[in-house]
Amino acid sequence: MNKLLIATCTRAKTLEEFSTRPLYESLKKQCDMHPDIEFYIFKDNTNGLSQNYNLLLKNDKYKDYTILFVHDDVILEDIFLYEKLLQSPYSITGLAGATSFNKLSDKLAWHLAALQQAYVGEVAHQNKDKVWTTVFGPTNSRALILDGLFLSCRVSDLLEKELFFDENFNFHFYDIAFCLNANKKQVTCGVLPIRVVHLGLGDSMLSTEWETAQQRFKEVYCS
Repeated sequence: MNKLLIATCTRAKTLEEFSTRPLYESLKKQCDMHPDIEFYIFKDNTNGLSQNYNLLLKNDKYKDYTILFVHDDVILEDIFLYEKLLQSPYSITGLAGATSFNKLSDKLAWHLAALQQAYVGEVAHQNKDKVWTTVFGPTNSRALILDGLFLSCRVSDLLEKELFFDENFNFHFYDIAFCLNANKKQVTCGVLPIRVVHLGLGDSMLSTEWETAQQRFKEVYCS
């Protein structure tokens, strides 16, 4: 079945409020271009991302779909998004990540726990009126770790290996845990050159929530 579901979690309480989020206009355009694209919005969300994502992965309706889990501060500019995701050679497709991950690193963000030569992918960023693209490395490559802002999953491949998100991690480290478990279960992860613009500033590492999640992650995955 050539169906793509685009899913996002947002703190917006209504569709009207969600329409002000960066994702909205580009999501609408993608759905207009391809009638086989559906969307699912977790409005007024306070649940962990892992919990919501697993609800969709375990929903029998979507067992033959590809589901793109994407943050609501992303603009989906690529007019070939549908084709690229459905034809991806990887079971889990992202934009950026690394081919290695050092569990002994002090800070376990993917870009700090890998050498620069292990980086793969690219992401465009926007801050106010300034737009730029960060090219991390090869843009069509296998990866060990993928950044969670954009994770496209071929659901049947995940179900076959009983791969789901670790619900011990809500908003931080859910992506790294997911990819490490995918690698254990021999579910392929990789990046493709897909044009999106991310408006997030990536400053979550400064929060106490991030530090708490990192400590839990170290206890579960690095001991």
